Amino acid sequence: MPKDLQFRAALREWFGRQSNYKNLREAAVGIGVPFNTLRGYFSGKQPKEKNLLLLAKATGLELHASHKSEKQKRPSLKKANPEKPNLKKQIYASRVLDDLQDDLARCIAAIPAVQATLTEDVPKAKLSAPARSGRRIQSLMDALERSLAQVLNDPKALDMVRKTISGSDAGYLSGLLAALFDDRRLQTWQQMTTYKYGSK
Repeated sequence: MPKDLQFRAALREWFGRQSNYKNLREAAVGIGVPFNTLRGYFSGKQPKEKNLLLLAKATGLELHASHKSEKQKRPSLKKANPEKPNLKKQIYASRVLDDLQDDLARCIAAIPAVQATLTEDVPKAKLSAPARSGRRIQSLMDALERSLAQVLNDPKALDMVRKTISGSDAGYLSGLLAALFDDRRLQTWQQMTTYKYGSK
């Protein structure tokens, strides 16, 4: 453990000026610490908090043990100096999430067809409540809006979206969603629409 030279100098200066104790042994008794312990402090050994307070009270000095262990000095080093994000890890994580979104979107799109096949002979009363379908459609709309929001201000991404998705499919869904809220309009839409989703 390194010697604290300033601490040692302060103690020695105090002892040279004081007149209450003839020697260190008497000082140790008066301060309330073992003689060998006090002698170590006069050599530069660092006291623990309890003995530091006793020394400060007895000497009237503002004593500080300046050489603390690295653990004591920086108990929250990681919090004070957080590790900078690793760019490669961030890019990798983003790509993994992109792949996951793609896989989930394909799975979600495939589920209704599979479900319809499985439940062809099942009475509708036995199937899930309509409210669940409504919540599911709202969740899909939320996901669509958030996905679109990411590309609206990026010309390159927006151009890629336009080249990737079907304009006819987008128009079909737009018309269907708008018609959902009016029975007469929905009936008209069903009668007039000849386009089949996914055909273009």
